[in-house]
Amino acid sequence: MSYLPLQIIVTVFVILVVFRLTKKFKDNVLKTSEFIGWLAIWLAAVVVFWLPQTTSYLAAFLGIGRGVDLAVYLAILLLFNLIFRLYLKIDKQQNEITKLVRHLALEEKERIKNEE
Repeated sequence: MSYLPLQIIVTVFVILVVFRLTKKFKDNVLKTSEFIGWLAIWLAAVVVFWLPQTTSYLAAFLGIGRGVDLAVYLAILLLFNLIFRLYLKIDKQQNEITKLVRHLALEEKERIKNEE
């Protein structure tokens, strides 16, 4: 069974993602650490698709039964990390919105008081 068509599709997709990632980095949307982290993840995905046995070697080194198990564990950890970071950002935004609304309400109250 040949994986070549899937490998080519994934590689083209990753190349497009890396181009977009690079553009975001050049436009100062991403920090250097974020750029390097995402680039490493996407490059690792290409390596795994072209050389799937690499996950088996790494899994054996880490004491995990199969390479696919290692990939699933790492994906779950990455997703949990991303969810946690999103949670923190949303919480911070909610706090900032609350402060802004309070400030605007106090300004409005003061404006109404001065009109009377």
